[in-house]
Amino acid sequence: MAGKQEAGYSHQDMIPPVVLTGRGRVLTEVFYQLVQELGAFHGIVYLASRERDQLFSVAVGGAPPGIFAVPECILSNSPYASAVAYRTARTVSQADLKDEYSLRLMPYPHYVVAVPLTVGDETFGVLTGQWAPTDPREQRRILLRMEELGRNFGPELAKHCLRYAGVWPRESPLIIPMFPRSSTADGPGVSGEHRWGLSDVPGSPALSKMYQVHKLSAALNEAFELGAVMRAALECMMLPFGAQSFVAVIAQEGRLRVVGHAGATDVARALHGASLDRRLPGADVLRTGVPLFLPDREAMLALYSDTEIGNLQAAAIIPLVASGGLQGSFLLGFETPRRVSAEEQAVLLMMTTQLAVATERAHLGESKRAFTDALQQKLLPRILPEFPDVAVTARYVPAESVASGMGGDWYDAIPLPGGQIGLIVGDVEGHNADSAVIMGQLRSGCRAYAAEGHKPADVLSRSSDLLTELDTDLYATCCFVRIDPESGIAEIALAGHPAPLVRCPLSGILVPDVPANVPLAVAPGHVYVSKKIDIRPGTLFFLYTDGVGGDPVSDAHALLASAGNAGCHSLHELADALVANASKGGRRSDDLALLLALYEGNLIGSADRVARMAIKKRDIRSVRSARKFVRNYLLSRELEALIDDAEIMISEIVTNALIHADSDVEVMLREYPDRIYFEVRDTDARPPVPTAVIHSDEENAVAEHGRGLDIVEDLSTAWGTSPHGRGKSVWLDLRKTGALRTSG
Repeated sequence: MAGKQEAGYSHQDMIPPVVLTGRGRVLTEVFYQLVQELGAFHGIVYLASRERDQLFSVAVGGAPPGIFAVPECILSNSPYASAVAYRTARTVSQADLKDEYSLRLMPYPHYVVAVPLTVGDETFGVLTGQWAPTDPREQRRILLRMEELGRNFGPELAKHCLRYAGVWPRESPLIIPMFPRSSTADGPGVSGEHRWGLSDVPGSPALSKMYQVHKLSAALNEAFELGAVMRAALECMMLPFGAQSFVAVIAQEGRLRVVGHAGATDVARALHGASLDRRLPGADVLRTGVPLFLPDREAMLALYSDTEIGNLQAAAIIPLVASGGLQGSFLLGFETPRRVSAEEQAVLLMMTTQLAVATERAHLGESKRAFTDALQQKLLPRILPEFPDVAVTARYVPAESVASGMGGDWYDAIPLPGGQIGLIVGDVEGHNADSAVIMGQLRSGCRAYAAEGHKPADVLSRSSDLLTELDTDLYATCCFVRIDPESGIAEIALAGHPAPLVRCPLSGILVPDVPANVPLAVAPGHVYVSKKIDIRPGTLFFLYTDGVGGDPVSDAHALLASAGNAGCHSLHELADALVANASKGGRRSDDLALLLALYEGNLIGSADRVARMAIKKRDIRSVRSARKFVRNYLLSRELEALIDDAEIMISEIVTNALIHADSDVEVMLREYPDRIYFEVRDTDARPPVPTAVIHSDEENAVAEHGRGLDIVEDLSTAWGTSPHGRGKSVWLDLRKTGALRTSG
């Protein structure tokens, strides 16, 4: 019998019906014969409602996952086979993809037979079975046997079940498990099939599949970021199904965006950023909504080229569609031919439905976070100025445990009259949009008062009045430091904010004894007092907000001491080390703003130490001008020996900033006694390619693809990348003479 042979069923393979009476006995016998003898995935008994406008599934027999694709109710006037059989009182069979209800969860070819259940001339229900695709001759045998089952069991079902028609629609259907032994269990399968569970234990294969469904559901319930969602897909879908790779993409602004992948590097690269109109794995199913199960290389090449599928030998490509409108696709890749059985297809479709919802939730959270981050960054300085005698850098890290992603911390560095320099760090209370807006207004006011040349204490006094006039219940703390490079004097004023740490070349880390005063807008008319200190070249100022720790002053002191012992070669490296160390030990409950300023003095006897060049967005021709700019700078300092290496590195960094960041670019050079410092800045903090779920050497190579940093690492003394204001920087040091090169 063809149906039995395909499914691998025999009478001995089935769990025998338990000894029951009444409707339990009748239903069990019906499903036992339907599943055991005819090899159906599952069977359903429908009863009509009293109004005869609906059919309710009162009992379902079979094994997972098919039983989960059965709806509890269908309209009797619908085009489904079961409804047609009820209306016409005739047996109905279908063998296509278009009409049956279960296509919503199992859209693969199948065969459905529905026979009416009658008592006399009255049709009171329907018996329905579903099979994998079968030979037409076998379909005829199934059809005749189903009609026989309907005739034989119809009266008994009416006797024992008809009186429940008015009760069961308000309850769940009875589930009667029927577990055949599977031919795809415990060990390598035939024809590329994957085996599940133990073949000698009925029910083991089906429950082994469903175990992964529930495991995925539990993992996704705790996954609120795309990375966590993709890790759940790796652990509950890729690995259990014997796949070696996966790629998840979503549609965004008419293009594909890879949101996670493991392996399949070539495929991820081909898909990321591609137009939705292209014929690519992932794009096709996204447009049609129909999954693809490609069992071998030949089937894949019939649809796609070598470059689009990489080394994949088989693939399952499934749409990701969520109720909120998110659309995408999920590709499972195999390194050997692999036939995905009908049951596995159903399981994958159930899992991708869950994955789509979780991906949408994480994507919305990511979009919201990106919006709040963008708003926050717009309120902070786009870029910090460069000063001849003082090097500055800053970092802002939002609180990880704050849902809004907003905060009131800010920093600024301001050129002041007479060649002086102003450093400001402040914190408006709260973590919401009001805090961020007030912070932006207060920062602008502080900057304006400082630029007018007012003393630090007067700047805080005027800022306090401004905050009072803004008619808000929020208060703010602030630290303002004014540095006079020529005299070597720094003046510090506080408004309820922790004093900056000062690391002196000879004395170590000090906390200046500065009056704390009161926060801004707390005591109108308060007279703020400042304190002056002497500084010498090599002095470092560390301004920070209370996100640095529970005890800001002591925690900041320990943080600076630990980072200072890490052998940082530059101010950027020191700032990165401070942020990394501050992030250890759990999620931060407050924002963190850091501002570092290193007073260098006039170390080389010339004020002309800093040079800048601006390059317009997408102006790739300016790469030549950047090389000339670097060449002239080095020639003016009689550093001809550095020109060749410097030109190569600046070409790589500028070119990649223009191509990948797609923003304006600024080149900055700064001379020190022992080295030349290069920095290339852009205004886009996003990475150029997606991050892999699995971080391997191969994946890391892809993450750095196109950045040209291998060349920079080979030629520079030290290098690194760091955020700045609204974008990122690639910086490097080039030793003037006889220095050993080390990568940063």
